Amino acid sequence: MAALRYFFSLLMVPISLIAAGFSLIAYMAGQTNPNESIFITFIGLAMPVILTINLLILIYWIIKKKWWIIIPIAAILLNSGYLASIFQVTISSSKLPDGKIPIRIASYNAGKFKSWEHFETQYYISEFLKNDKANIICFQEYRENTKINADTLSRLLNCPHHAIAYLPGSTTLGTGIFSKYPILQFGKIPLASQTNDAMWVDIQTGETRIRIISCHLQTTNFSKKRRLLDDPVLQNADIQQVEDVVTDISQELAQNFKIRATQAQIVRQVIDTTRIPTIVCGDFNDTPSSYTYQYIKGDLKDSFKTRGNGYAYTFRGIHHLLRIDFILYSKEFKCIDYYSPEKEWSDHNPIISEFYLK
Repeated sequence: MAALRYFFSLLMVPISLIAAGFSLIAYMAGQTNPNESIFITFIGLAMPVILTINLLILIYWIIKKKWWIIIPIAAILLNSGYLASIFQVTISSSKLPDGKIPIRIASYNAGKFKSWEHFETQYYISEFLKNDKANIICFQEYRENTKINADTLSRLLNCPHHAIAYLPGSTTLGTGIFSKYPILQFGKIPLASQTNDAMWVDIQTGETRIRIISCHLQTTNFSKKRRLLDDPVLQNADIQQVEDVVTDISQELAQNFKIRATQAQIVRQVIDTTRIPTIVCGDFNDTPSSYTYQYIKGDLKDSFKTRGNGYAYTFRGIHHLLRIDFILYSKEFKCIDYYSPEKEWSDHNPIISEFYLK
């Protein structure tokens, strides 16, 4: 038994080094374009698993009181930025100073205003956002119907100004931004997609003009693909059939990573050429460890990291593991609030932040 324990202790050294190596690769995912290395991108997607393994290794070396403890500590500290992007503790409170204009923005992938239970959600969502006093609302997967068009939704939200960017070939689907403040100008950000889009609006808040950019980047469809693996027919299939399905899923994920990377570069070009205070929000369909998030974020701040509390997720599927919706902002703003309540109206949670101009 003593020999077995000694062998296991020796084995833990290379395991620690390998786990730390994967932690380094995962860290590199945020700086590596998927078009250059899809392997690094996939390792970045596994960041939660990799950090969990390093944490277990850390606990092991703590118990053993060995200096090898520095390896998992270094691996975890290297990705402290990622940890801060999914878990925060904000102790101090922040309030809107007297004389400042509140900019309370909600970003919501509304799932075409159809819940998982297939009931229409426009009335529920508009009542919630109106009571929350959101004065700028960005919808991704926006949809109109014969009963509720943009003008009707404006009245329900108590936001008299709106701009809609419809998907190519559609007069009902796209991205919508609604505002209590005047919209001066708006434009589409072409993503060369039939199903995903982005837009910007310039809004007058007091004496200052600000820009809001709303994005819905390339959809992963991971939940739909994962259901293929749960298909009872596949459970009884031979190994080759299972491998074919896994290969198909991997290839589609890889392709979507690459598409989002290109879309992130397009959005970033708009950010870089904007000379007024800017807020970027939306469904990026990628996590904080991704190239997509890091590239769009650049020198912007993440409102969750500034004012969030607790563990953060915005996608309600996949066991609440993913934060893929974001509100980012430029240095001219001060963020005083962030929260993302669990709501049944979509497969995403709304995210809400409040700001004022410094």
